Amino acid sequence: MSDSAPTTASTHSDTNETGRAATDADTTPWQRLADADPIRVRDPLAEVLGMVPEGEPLVVTFPEVAKAAGHACPAVAGAYRATQLALDELYPESTPVRSEVSVRVGGEPEQPGLGPMANVIRHVTGAADETGFAGFGGYGGRDDLLSFGEVPGPGRSFAFTREDTDETVRVSFDPSATGVDPEDGGGSPMQAVGKLVAGEASDAEREQFYDQWHGRVQRVLEAPAGDGSPFTLERASES
Repeated sequence: MSDSAPTTASTHSDTNETGRAATDADTTPWQRLADADPIRVRDPLAEVLGMVPEGEPLVVTFPEVAKAAGHACPAVAGAYRATQLALDELYPESTPVRSEVSVRVGGEPEQPGLGPMANVIRHVTGAADETGFAGFGGYGGRDDLLSFGEVPGPGRSFAFTREDTDETVRVSFDPSATGVDPEDGGGSPMQAVGKLVAGEASDAEREQFYDQWHGRVQRVLEAPAGDGSPFTLERASES
């Protein structure tokens, strides 16, 4: 991992990045899962409206994504890491730009995990379906940049396209490589969820579940693309 620190509220200092005093409310259990490089993206509309200086990127972190999702799981981590890998490939020497990136999610929204994964991708890239912001006079629009359809590849596959260059990268994430198979109920840790929800799990069972679950999330966040990894990446022509 790089030395870049996510720009999230600090849990170890007296102030956070906004300058206000840090409180207990800033400490959240999922921050221990946040050992992931942040994703920097430019947002031209944010620049025009004065949210950030021109050319200065917004920083999206995994804790931020997990908070939006309401949980951290291998699917959420897989979508975050897949997006990170794709953007690094598409923008090797520059910062990714919102409104320039379209995404096709392989499959249908009702398939296990795909809807939440698409939401993570939307959170990072801004790419949205027809419900997205249309922009000001078309400037900065994100609508109709995210769709579901056929994308070849193992597991959960996504096609990221730079609209300005027509370059496309396909990233596939195989959840079964992490021991979590959504088609098979989520794998062995999910067997403990019923007892956890019912409040019947012992302290030891709860800690064992946390270790298994959080360990898988962290491994996904650290995984490169390639042999022996849950991720595969290839350049392709968008069809």
